[in-house]
Amino acid sequence: MSQASLTRSVWTLDAGDYPADGPIDDGARFLLRYAILAPSSHNSQPWRFDVRGEEIHVGADESRWLEATDPDKRELYLSVGCAVENCCIAAEHFGFDPVVEYHDPDSADYVVTVRLEAGAPATPRPEGLFDALTARTTSHAVFDGRALDADSRERLDGVGGDAGVTLHLVDDAETRDAIARLQATADRRQMDDPAYRQELGYWIGLGALGSSWIAARIGQAVVTHLDIGDREAAKNSKLIQSAPVVAVLSTPADGPVEQIKTGQIFERIALLASAAGVAVHPMSQTLERPELRSRLRDRLATAESPQHLFRLGYTEETPEHTPRWPLDVFLDDTRVAPEE
Repeated sequence: MSQASLTRSVWTLDAGDYPADGPIDDGARFLLRYAILAPSSHNSQPWRFDVRGEEIHVGADESRWLEATDPDKRELYLSVGCAVENCCIAAEHFGFDPVVEYHDPDSADYVVTVRLEAGAPATPRPEGLFDALTARTTSHAVFDGRALDADSRERLDGVGGDAGVTLHLVDDAETRDAIARLQATADRRQMDDPAYRQELGYWIGLGALGSSWIAARIGQAVVTHLDIGDREAAKNSKLIQSAPVVAVLSTPADGPVEQIKTGQIFERIALLASAAGVAVHPMSQTLERPELRSRLRDRLATAESPQHLFRLGYTEETPEHTPRWPLDVFLDDTRVAPEE
């Protein structure tokens, strides 16, 4: 089987190429070209697809599961949810009402089925999301401290309720500083774990985070072999403190379906933010440590399970898109091994 390399060329999409007069399978595969632009933990892209007529079956590819980083698979399912949301947004743009059905991963080969029904949805997603699919980036920069503008905050505030996902927008300095301290503790504990460092180094070394070949190899060596916990703690604590808003998504239950839905809502928020010029940066380390995840829940004064944490704010930096493997890598009928 031939191998496929990471590439940024997948971000160059022309909606005019959609095969409107072709078979539904071809149209469904075109939608998946937008799905693979979704964010994922370590840019691991842990999804797989099977197109069967008007149905797109979406699975979690456990060969890309980050076992040391994500032992409970929360981030695995969040990442899949982001890809599902991109698929649904593209489907609406091209005249479909995407109907999403969720499956228990313990009893099904695929965790989501997206059925493409003709016609406009009764409750369409917000405007502007489709154009943001190819524009969205993740910012790792220090934010400039400007408060989130009222219009952007109002647009984000209402997102999630229809899916049973609660959005917490934290903007008071005391709580934000407490979250920054949790982040610093999480960084130190993760970097004390050799398995975590080796796993992170592996994905850096592949070039999944966007570095050049030599920078990726150097980064892999640094993360794997050097004690950088204090450095990471100081850096990421500063990033959180620079954000006017730290956002947390939580759910009443804590299972794969809730995590997939959280991924969908996060991606919707990220795209809305992108369209408004607001930078987004997921910061998962606190939630990767069960004891710190519990402390975050207590700090938010909620009985719900925190599922995702990210920064919102402003920066003049325009980050480059991270690369992706091409779609064929993820299609079950044409899957190609990624190049390592």
